Amino acid sequence: MKVAMYNMELDIEPQVGMRMEQQEFDPFKTPYEVDEQMFPWYDTLREQFAFLVRYAILAPSSHNTQPWKFKLSDDGIAVYADYTRRLPVADPGNRELIMSVGAAITNLRVAAAHFGFEGAVEYNQSGDSERPLAFVRLSRPQLLSASDRKLAQFFPAITKRHTNRNPFLMARIPDQVITQLNEFAQSSVASIYISRDGDLNQQVAGLVAAADKIQQSDPEFRKELAEWIRPNYTRKPDGMTGANFGINDLASVVAPWATKAFDLGKMRAAKDKNLCLEAPGLVVLYSEDAFFHWVEVGELLQRILLGLTRNSVQFSFFNMPIEVPDLRAQLRALLGIPLWPQLLLRVGYCLTEPAQSPRRPVEEVIMNMEKGIT
Repeated sequence: MKVAMYNMELDIEPQVGMRMEQQEFDPFKTPYEVDEQMFPWYDTLREQFAFLVRYAILAPSSHNTQPWKFKLSDDGIAVYADYTRRLPVADPGNRELIMSVGAAITNLRVAAAHFGFEGAVEYNQSGDSERPLAFVRLSRPQLLSASDRKLAQFFPAITKRHTNRNPFLMARIPDQVITQLNEFAQSSVASIYISRDGDLNQQVAGLVAAADKIQQSDPEFRKELAEWIRPNYTRKPDGMTGANFGINDLASVVAPWATKAFDLGKMRAAKDKNLCLEAPGLVVLYSEDAFFHWVEVGELLQRILLGLTRNSVQFSFFNMPIEVPDLRAQLRALLGIPLWPQLLLRVGYCLTEPAQSPRRPVEEVIMNMEKGIT
């Protein structure tokens, strides 16, 4: 592993710090430009752990709510779910919120392994919202375990992973990519179902369209969704911009109002159905419907997304039918899977680069951030 060394000369290091302090935080650029060469090798463990959190916060989340918090200690990092950022209409049971935190745990473990830490995750299975969802215990072994070495290979993909809602090409997903995705699930309590069957995908697309119409007909759903839609040039560090949906700057300004005011279910259903039909592959993650399993689904999800990113395969979420109970049951029966579907992805190749989503500064998500930790 390459080790980045700080310049220890006193007349140089303060200048670097001054440049960092003067740099204005850009929620679309700064979080993704985290420089591994700046890892604080000679500082305290807590400062090193704070640096790892910079990678954890690049995980995906529903509506880009970023519902996570972290507490640093000398032994590792406690990971909390931030229930103040929940979606009570779209996600009343906090299922997707918990999976988002699970994805952040995977990013944290990948970054830790890259910088030579071995991570052991201790889970809180009580569901107590006041306690951390998990504790990632970090240590520096002389030699990383085989599992941590595999995790470290995903590190370059963390800052490159983005949701792509543009149409995909009709190019077939290679068998070796499918094999890799299936391998990721072998060490997880969650499972994966991958379909490249056009007839089956057409039926799934029908469920997606039906879910769009149901959700968009609900004024409370539209109101909640509108609260997380941002204009393209927003400075807010969370939510989804119009650019994330392929909307131009002018339209992005009125998008929150239009979403709240009008039932656009038919238009949304037609668009999403076509996107689903044109995708060369659909991926469903499924598991028991329980708190602990949702965490594992989120961890598996992020391994899959980082694996797809490494292979230049794009993805976007189509969880709508899973968020509607009746359609969720229909999806389970259609796929013939023994457990409950938790997430639905479309995967494929795209010539259009995805828009980056904003991210909150790390200072906002670390609960015991100390002055001087950057």
